[in-house]
Amino acid sequence: MQESKAKQNEKICKLLGSLVKELSQNKKKSILAYESDLPRSVVHYIMEGVKDPQLTTFWRLAVGLEMKPSELLALLEKKVGSDLDL
Repeated sequence: MQESKAKQNEKICKLLGSLVKELSQNKKKSILAYESDLPRSVVHYIMEGVKDPQLTTFWRLAVGLEMKPSELLALLEKKVGSDLDL
């Protein structure tokens, strides 16, 4: 049975959060927020997997992680893998 879209979105957000934690290499959230030009609370919610970022937020986050948004998306896509039936 196919998962609901809400459950799929929740899983993607959780995977993005874990990926950002991994890529930030234990950098303090406040530093990543500063480097991403995002509020610390937004970075926190993304890392906890409770915020579904807009495209511009995703873009800024990638810049703060010193990578292209397409690279971050490719890593996320790899992490999601076949886990979700999209």
